[in-house]
Amino acid sequence: MSDQAVRQLANDILARPEYAGAVGLSAQTQSRLFKWLEKILDTISRLQLLRASSPLLFWTIVLAIALVSGALVAHVTWTIWRALSAPEPAPPGAESAIDGPDLAREAESLAAGGHYLDAAHRLMIASFRALAERSIIELRPDRSNRWIRAALRKSMLAGNLAAELDALVERTEHRWFGDRTNDPDIYARWRLAFEQLSASAPTQPRQPR
Repeated sequence: MSDQAVRQLANDILARPEYAGAVGLSAQTQSRLFKWLEKILDTISRLQLLRASSPLLFWTIVLAIALVSGALVAHVTWTIWRALSAPEPAPPGAESAIDGPDLAREAESLAAGGHYLDAAHRLMIASFRALAERSIIELRPDRSNRWIRAALRKSMLAGNLAAELDALVERTEHRWFGDRTNDPDIYARWRLAFEQLSASAPTQPRQPR
């Protein structure tokens, strides 16, 4: 049988359906991979030849490869170390307490200057923040003071603190958007309520939906 006949027979056999995968995408991918490995092995073998023909160039290439490999290992090690040694993020409540203004101190300064309504308003916001940090209320743009008062009435704050805060929110809102009477009594009541709230233990609330 001639060579031409052998090649024709081989083509006819490979054209059968059961051998379709041998010339498909998978076979082409494997062929490219083998060619790539052959090129790498060929390069390595040439480097071995270069060691005998040009030792200086050979060791220069080896040193460059070693430096690049060492730099990659050092970079990966440093990245992993930074990721493992990074501090844990602070909880949202703690972050707001650190970054937010000291409203109680601002209220005290305003009251010292005779601005009792502004001072009371600062203490009201400070009380809202303290309640939110304890998950008694949820501070959101769509939560009105009416919603906050309902949450206070359904909470389990110690004693009559919930009722006092409810009444103070209503009174402060009326003064703030109404006649804006600069009454020192409202500031004194807010200061006492805020001190009681700060001293009371956290509770599990029942928030309205």
